[in-house]
Amino acid sequence: MRLTPVLLVAAVLSGGGLAGLGVGYVARRHRDHPASHPLSMMAIPPGLAGLCAAGTVVAPRSPISGVLLAASTGLLLLAPAYFLLFTLVYTGHDAVLTRGRRRALVAVYAVVGGVVVLETVTLSGIPVRTVNGLTLPVVASQGPSSIWPLLFAYPPILVSLGLLARFLISSQNIFRRQTAVILLAVLVTLVGNIAFQAGFSPHPGLNLTSMFFSVEAVLIALALFRYDFLSVEPLAPDIVLEEMDDPVMILDESARLIDANPAGTQLLDGESPVGTPINRVLPGLFDAARNGEEHVLADGTVSTDGGEAKMYDLNKTPIRDQYDREQGYVLVLRDITLQKQRERTLTSLQSVSQRFLSAETPEEVLEIAVTAVDELLEYPYAGTMVYDEDANVLRSAVFTDALADAYRRGDVPENPAVEPGDSDVWQVFESGEARRGAPIETSDTQLPVDIGGSLLYPLGDHGVLGISAGPDHDGFTDDDCRFADTLATTTENALDRVAKEHALRESRELLEMRSEQLRFFNSALRHDLLNGLMVVQGHVDRLDGLVEGEAADRVATIDEWTDDLARMAKEVRSVTQTVAGEDDSDLKAVDLEAVLAEKAAKFRQGHDNLTVTVEADSLPAVRADSLLGSVVENLFQNAVEHNDSEAPTVTVSASVDSGAVTLRIADNGPGIDDDQKSEIFRESVTSDGSGSVGFGLYFVRVMLDRYGGDVWFEDRADGDRGAVAVVELPTADAAE
Repeated sequence: MRLTPVLLVAAVLSGGGLAGLGVGYVARRHRDHPASHPLSMMAIPPGLAGLCAAGTVVAPRSPISGVLLAASTGLLLLAPAYFLLFTLVYTGHDAVLTRGRRRALVAVYAVVGGVVVLETVTLSGIPVRTVNGLTLPVVASQGPSSIWPLLFAYPPILVSLGLLARFLISSQNIFRRQTAVILLAVLVTLVGNIAFQAGFSPHPGLNLTSMFFSVEAVLIALALFRYDFLSVEPLAPDIVLEEMDDPVMILDESARLIDANPAGTQLLDGESPVGTPINRVLPGLFDAARNGEEHVLADGTVSTDGGEAKMYDLNKTPIRDQYDREQGYVLVLRDITLQKQRERTLTSLQSVSQRFLSAETPEEVLEIAVTAVDELLEYPYAGTMVYDEDANVLRSAVFTDALADAYRRGDVPENPAVEPGDSDVWQVFESGEARRGAPIETSDTQLPVDIGGSLLYPLGDHGVLGISAGPDHDGFTDDDCRFADTLATTTENALDRVAKEHALRESRELLEMRSEQLRFFNSALRHDLLNGLMVVQGHVDRLDGLVEGEAADRVATIDEWTDDLARMAKEVRSVTQTVAGEDDSDLKAVDLEAVLAEKAAKFRQGHDNLTVTVEADSLPAVRADSLLGSVVENLFQNAVEHNDSEAPTVTVSASVDSGAVTLRIADNGPGIDDDQKSEIFRESVTSDGSGSVGFGLYFVRVMLDRYGGDVWFEDRADGDRGAVAVVELPTADAAE
């Protein structure tokens, strides 16, 4: 089919109409956008007008062509009203749009549009003309239909253009590209309509304004919803530079200053010497940026604030042209003075913590803390007060030189004391809560100088740390308080450590003294006891054979007791060595079978009606010493002396497992109550009437600890009466 002018124009008008309706639909889907509703109403009427105009092109001589032409003209009149509403919302002037005003504006344009429609419909004999292959009805230029564009369409469009242009150049506009696209779309529509009104059209009855409105709506919708220019470039570059706190300087290829943002101008003492080499106004700055170094702007330069040097981190970014050649630089200076101060302070605090570790007395700890306040935080008035438990007061301890000099020059005591009460210092000590900022109020003491606002920190049970900067101090910053908090906490920990180490040293000294006394008395006891026993034993040996009868029996008794006393002296030595933790290098391999056989034979001979049975063969050597026999003898003695049977028995069995030998010494006595099985080893001597001198089961426990073994009592597993002493001894091989 050949593409005729009729089909081409109809297709263009229909396409524009459908595009307008499509924009209206999309705008209604984006209800979260403030301008979506007016945009929708701005697009739908021109879209419908375009479809009506397409109908008149296809059927110009149809009876309904006049109605379609009138509808198209009336619908187009609504678009400027909604475009004005859209512009007011988009540019942030929606506060003037109350609901009544919106309705009034739309109503006025609806009435005017209705008048135009009625006038056009009531016209009789609308001429139909054919020009350039197009046949269209042509309305004569008379009545409201001829002047409505001038009176009603152009004013809101011109107002909207003014608002958009003003918004475009506004420094507050962060949608500049988006605004430019919307402004361009409006201008296209306006130019198209002006061209039609001026007669620039293929046909005098062909009004393409609806198509231009649809194109406008498509462009606006794309700018708002599809390409979202805001996310591509959220801020105009000049706004970024204006709002940046960091100084930014633009340099040419020769490092001469081209421009600077307000922060950079302030850095240059309020001036912007364009064309001046940057190294002339800020010496060394560009070289530092080129080498990737930090830069300090020293005292006396225009870059200082109040005479204080500042340190900057420099970021140099080259500006390149389309040929990738460097044509200049963007230099950004980030002030890191405070950051560096914090780093230096933290490093110094770490050094203070190391010094605390070497302090051995509370006075040394407090001296380190006060010196750190004076040198590190640069606060001249600082001091500590320590708690005197005997007097229940806080006494002055260590002060900075400035505060100590003030006390010496003043009319107050150099060593003030704070008693319990409502004074700030005592309240901080008693409550354990720090007090920051306010001047110190004292009730019982006076300060020799006005120290201004203060920081008071409790030091646990030790006292209080006070920090002041003088009456002209502006107040403590958050960093000041953080560093002071850390110092106070570290000081308290150091005082705790010193106190614990002092107590530990005293405890060790006391223990060493007691151990030395124990060793002395033990040595003296054994020396004198053994010497006396040797004398007694000599006389007993001389009497043996010289006496008979009852006298001979008494001599034999004396001989037995002297043997027991000698054995006890050896046991005391072993117990002392074990308790004092002395060297156990004298432990050796001992033949357990021989020890059991010897002690069993001794008890069989020394006790009538006693049956001793040893069921232990092929036992390995155990790790012990020469007193292992005394350990076994004490266990045998315990089994015999507490046995109330007329025919007492002692049964010994042994087993070897996992590098240890387990002895089980069972008797047929009354047994041991469960609550006494562990307490029995705490007895210091054997019971009266045992016929022997020694440490009994306490000696057994101590010696087995020395051997690395164990001992406990059990009930007999066979259900018979009696108790079983269970002894574990490490084998000599396993011990090695």
